[in-house]
Amino acid sequence: MTPPREIRRPPSRRPMQLPILALAFAVLTAWLPPSPASETFTEPYSARYALYRNGKLQARAEFLLQRQGETWIMKSESIGTHGMARLVKFRDYEFTEGQFVGGQFRPLRYVHELKWLGPDQDSTAEFDWENGLVTVTHNGETRTLELVEGAVDPMSLQVQMRRELARPEPRLEFMLVEEDKLELQRFRALRPERLETSLGCLHTQPVEKIREGTTRFTRFWPASELDYIPVRMEHGKTDGDQMELRITELVINGEPVEPKPGCAAAQGGNKRERGTQQ
Repeated sequence: MTPPREIRRPPSRRPMQLPILALAFAVLTAWLPPSPASETFTEPYSARYALYRNGKLQARAEFLLQRQGETWIMKSESIGTHGMARLVKFRDYEFTEGQFVGGQFRPLRYVHELKWLGPDQDSTAEFDWENGLVTVTHNGETRTLELVEGAVDPMSLQVQMRRELARPEPRLEFMLVEEDKLELQRFRALRPERLETSLGCLHTQPVEKIREGTTRFTRFWPASELDYIPVRMEHGKTDGDQMELRITELVINGEPVEPKPGCAAAQGGNKRERGTQQ
């Protein structure tokens, strides 16, 4: 897939980086294949996460998915609560709204605000699907890019990722809108894994971002039994800092998800069940 040409090009800047929540729910929802009766998410939900840097707690993060009429809204906010993140008053906020058209999620507006003791960063993307354009503003500088069908912002990528993971043969390639271009993002599914979490032992479908010529890595664990809601994420460098996001609470359609037994208890129960059947 070839990125479209740029219409107006101010001086070059650093490309938009995927915020950690967008990678975890990187990435940026587990829909079933679209049908005439339902083209939307399974159910609204909210989730809380703990953010660790090199194994030390740094921040808390919250994610919200809700529906308002025909529009779906996603919000995430991370706030420094411990260590260096607290000292620098770290806050990362994201917002996306969009609609389903023909079974595919189309973002309409994206907002990202990153604040700390250093220079603040603010980005927005306004999608004009009728005219095939997206207007991106970063720290006061604006440019307009040509859209391609299926283009996503960092949070909408979560929507498409979860939708693909629900398919028998997922296609994990997404055209991401960045500050100065549209760039193809490629992922691959790993072997299914049982994962120990605050919600108990969960069956997950790990996914990692495909990178070449770098020590950077991004991996996350959507829970297949929870409609592929991400329950863990890792991001960093094999020879440097590493960030980890772990789920702590989950509410689906207003109902809290109660913790299941841990993996050790679940494995013991399966062994006892097999012994009874023999």
